[in-house]
Amino acid sequence: MLVEELMRKTVAILSFSPIARDARVLRQIEHLVPHYDLMVLGFGPPHSRWQDDPRVKWVTVPQPPPTHFRTPVRLVVSGALMLLGRLHPSFWDIWYWRSHANQFAYQSALAGASAQLAAVHANDWYMLPLAARLAQFCGARLVLDLHEYAPLEWEEQLLWRITYPAAIRSFLMRFAPQMDASVTVGYAIADRYRAEFPLDPIVVLNAPDATELPRLTEGGDRVRMIHHGGAIRSRRLELMIETLAHCDARFTLDFMLVGDAAYIAALQNLAAARVPGRVTFHAPVPPEQIVERIAQYQLGLCLIYPTSYNYLMSLPNKLFDFLGAGLAVCVGPSPEMGRLVREHGCGVVTSSFAPEDVAVALNQIDSQSLVAMRRAARRASETLNAANEMAKLTALYERLIGA
Repeated sequence: MLVEELMRKTVAILSFSPIARDARVLRQIEHLVPHYDLMVLGFGPPHSRWQDDPRVKWVTVPQPPPTHFRTPVRLVVSGALMLLGRLHPSFWDIWYWRSHANQFAYQSALAGASAQLAAVHANDWYMLPLAARLAQFCGARLVLDLHEYAPLEWEEQLLWRITYPAAIRSFLMRFAPQMDASVTVGYAIADRYRAEFPLDPIVVLNAPDATELPRLTEGGDRVRMIHHGGAIRSRRLELMIETLAHCDARFTLDFMLVGDAAYIAALQNLAAARVPGRVTFHAPVPPEQIVERIAQYQLGLCLIYPTSYNYLMSLPNKLFDFLGAGLAVCVGPSPEMGRLVREHGCGVVTSSFAPEDVAVALNQIDSQSLVAMRRAARRASETLNAANEMAKLTALYERLIGA
C-alpha cells in the first residue's frame, strides 16, 4: 500500500478563481482525489474540507486588482498589445506574460509540481497559456475545462468585445494541438466549439452531489421561491422582483446572493418598494451546503436574462442545485434549460422573460402540479448529479494517464 501511495500520479488543477467558492473546481477535487494526488492553484485560502488532506497540495496566488485599480500606463500598454495582437499573435503572448500575477502563478505552479505530475487541468481559457507551458515543461498531459463559450465571455461590454475575442480565439487555436482533451459545461456550447475550433469537448454538467431529501409534502397554500447565485447586473435580477409584483399573493421570493454589494442593496430597495414583505435576502452559504439549505423551498426561480450568448445557452449550477433539492423550477425560454425542463417535466418554461409573462406561467401552477413537478425534479436528480457527471471526468483521466 505504501508503495502504491508513493507512486500515485499527480494532477494539477489550475483556476484563477476563489477555489473555496468555486463549485465546479471543488467537484473536480472531490472526484479526482480518490485516484490521484492533486496540486490545486487558485485564489484565496484552501477549502476547509481539503486543507489538511495530504493528497492535496494547495498553491495560493494573490488575486490581481480590478482593472480600475491599475495604473493608466499599464492599462494603455495592455490595450495597445491587445490591438497589436491582431497584426501578430506574439503581441498577445507579451500581453499575457507581462502580467505579474501570471508570472507569479506559473513560478508557484512550477515550484509546487512534483516529479509525478502527469496532467494539468486548466479551468477556463485564461489559464491556458500558463497551463500549456507547465504541461510542456513537465511532460504532462493538458486538459482544458471551458466553463462557457470563451470568445463571448463578456460580450455585453463594448471594450471587452473590441479587445478580447480575437486573442481568445488565437489562444484556443494555437494551443489546441497541445491539448490532450477538452471539457465544457453544456451541449450547445460543446457543438459550437466543435464547429469553430479543432476541439471535441466532452460535456460535464454542473450538477451537485445527490442528497437524501425529506419526505415530499404539499407545503400548504404558500409557494416559497428561491434564487441563488451571483449578484451580476447584466443578469437583470430585478425582473424577478417585478415578476413577483404580478404573481398571486401565495408566492414569496428569497434571494441568496454573492458579489456586487451595491447591486444587492438596490435590489433590496426595489423589493421594499414594489412587493413589501414578500422578498427576503439571506447570507450565502458554502457551495456544498446550498442544496441542503434550499430544500425547504418549493420552487427554484432560474431566470437568466439573455444579455449574452453564454446566458442564453447556460446550464447553470443553480438549475441542478434546484433539482438536487427536489424543487420545481421556473426557467425562461433559454434553449438548453427549456429542453431539460420539458424532458424531465420538472417545471415550467415561460414564453418570454417579461415579468408579466413569467407571472402568467407561475400563477397557473396549482398545488397538485407543483407536487408533480417536485417529484419529477427528484427523479431527474437521480441521473443529473455529480457522481454521474464527474464519472466522465475520471474516465477521461484514466484514459489519458491511467489509474
